[in-house]
This record gives sequence, C-alpha cells and structure tokens, in this order.
Amino acid sequence: MTRHLLVGYLATSTGRDALNLGIALAREQDARLHVVMIAPLDSAYAGIYPPAGGYGSILEEQLGAWLDEALASVPDDVPATGHVVTAESDAEGLLAAAGQLDCSMIVIGGRSGGLLRRYRLGSVATTLLHTAPIPVALAPAGYRHGGPVGRLTAMFGPRPGAVDVVGLGIQAARRRSIPLRLVSLVLLDRAEEGSGPGTAADDEDVLASVTQYANRRLADEAAEMLDQGRASTLVASGPTVDHAMAHLEWEPDDVVVVGSSRLAARGRLFLGSTAAKMLRTVPVPVVVVPAGHTGPATAESDH
Repeated sequence: MTRHLLVGYLATSTGRDALNLGIALAREQDARLHVVMIAPLDSAYAGIYPPAGGYGSILEEQLGAWLDEALASVPDDVPATGHVVTAESDAEGLLAAAGQLDCSMIVIGGRSGGLLRRYRLGSVATTLLHTAPIPVALAPAGYRHGGPVGRLTAMFGPRPGAVDVVGLGIQAARRRSIPLRLVSLVLLDRAEEGSGPGTAADDEDVLASVTQYANRRLADEAAEMLDQGRASTLVASGPTVDHAMAHLEWEPDDVVVVGSSRLAARGRLFLGSTAAKMLRTVPVPVVVVPAGHTGPATAESDH
C-alpha cells in the first residue's frame, strides 16, 4: 500500500531541508510526496498544482513558480504532487491537508539555531509538535542527504512513550530492511560516566528496559532482530541530556525516533522537555511520535 508523506514547503533554505528529508524518507519505498504550500486565506487559489486554468494573480504565479522549482528537484524515482492550500495559519493548513490527503507523516524543516544548534523551532513547528495526530519529521538545518534512510535510532527512557517509539522503530526498520539502534537514555542519579558501543551486557540491559518501559512482546521482537544482526543496543548515560547524547555517533543517513511527553493526549503529539533538549545536539532528522500511535496491539503490556 502506498504511503503518503506531506512536506510543508517554503521557498527558503528551511523548505529545501524539508523537501530533502521527504525525498530521503520516500526513496526506495512505496511512497508518494505531497509538497504543500500555504496561501493566505483571502487568496482564491487552492488545490492540486497545476490548476486547470491560468493564474489569477501575482501571488498565484509566484506560488506556482515555487512549486515548479520544488517538484523539478524531486528525483524521478520519487512520485510527487504539488498542492497549495488556503488557511488562516500554516500549521492549520498543513494539518488539514495531511488529513485530506491521508498522509501518515508531516515533514518540516527546523531553522538553524546558530553555532552547533541544528534546530530552532518556529511557530509552525511548535504548533505541529504539540497538536499533530501523526508523526512529525524535522529536518536539521542544512540537511542534504539524498536518501534512502540507512539506519533508525529509537531513543526511549522510563517515561511514557517507549511503546510508541520502540514499536514504530521496529516496524519501520523491518519495512525498510535497515538496521535499528535501540538507545536507552539514563539520566541523573542512575547515570554512570561514559557510554561505549553496545555489548552483550548492554543488550540485556536495553532489552530489560524495553520490557519494563514498553512491553514484553516488543522486547521479544527486538531480541529477534538482535539475534539476526539487524539491531544494536546502547545505553546513553549522563547527568544531563546533553552529556548523554554527546556519546552517540551518527551517520548522514540516520533518522532518530522519539516519543511524546506524558502530557500528550492519546493520538496527539506533545514535544516533551527531554526530546526538546535532544534537538539541541542531534545532527540528523528527528521523528516525533504521537502518544498511542502504534495502536492497541503494540501498546498492550504484559508485564
């Protein structure tokens, strides 16, 4: 079944980052990109681009030209369609378009936050990361990887959301036939200085954490992937998120999966403080998963 991914596009470097990530996520998958631009509500122009008739205003011409440029840059092996949607706000328009187009993910760019800061969340990203009913993927500033995605890193800890993160990580890694890295984040008084590559002891510790914070079925599935050499584990530890994250190594084709805050209503995103701190140091795309996203079957706990 074809998956539909929505790219929130702007004719800026941030929009280009989002489009590049959309291409990377869709490449070598049965997926279609929907490149969406938002027009002011008082514009009469909306719908699938190109329109049946001519452009009615300078704004329409400019939006059409920007969509032309964006779609022309999408590789031939990635199906893509352009849309212009009218809305009172960009976030409202993207959410409405995602629902109408049956999209399973919204992809946006994160503005540069300055030296060594890959993400700075604007109003659109902030709204989506606190209200969206589907995963939101954030592209770091300057993202240029052409895809496909080569590895998924599922970051989880003792707070709610582990089921969604590990479940989505396992599902996506299997679907894409790529490695999965399970990272257990350990902070404060439980932290030990340093963190090295995954070892047999790490495997046991991380699988125990999956059982404790998610459920035994997911732990069994993760153990199977470890036995097959399709997954690895790591304990990222430190007194702060920044310290723990500093021990992780990244590749250009990595994508990170994180969960929503315990404050999130079921079926909705809510970016928590820990995930927000991760964005300060992670140099690769981050996918934030809504609470309960993986569904009742995955969420059933047997511990």
